[in-house]
Amino acid sequence: MTRFARAKSPLITIATCALLVACGGEPSESDMKGAVEQTYGGMNKELDGVGKLIGKDLTTKVKTFKKLACAEAKGSPGYTCDFEMTVDGPLGAQTQKASGRFVKGDKAWTVMEK
Repeated sequence: MTRFARAKSPLITIATCALLVACGGEPSESDMKGAVEQTYGGMNKELDGVGKLIGKDLTTKVKTFKKLACAEAKGSPGYTCDFEMTVDGPLGAQTQKASGRFVKGDKAWTVMEK
């Protein structure tokens, strides 16, 4: 194998990886909403037993969701994204702005603290 052929192989690998990352890109609004709903789903499961004990629905549901902006997370995998959502829970409907770090998993996006 020539010196050029040996040097070319890693370059092709690096370029292919860069293209795959670029094609993946940041999460869509529906990806982000799904990740946030998954987080609330876990909390809702934990609160369900308590709610049954006190006879009150303690679940929180995402009613509206809007992606505001995303940028690659610095020093961590994924994207740091700002969003606005209206949630309906034990305290009624509330609209809030928030941000989180969204990371692409094997099957779906997840949201983590920044």
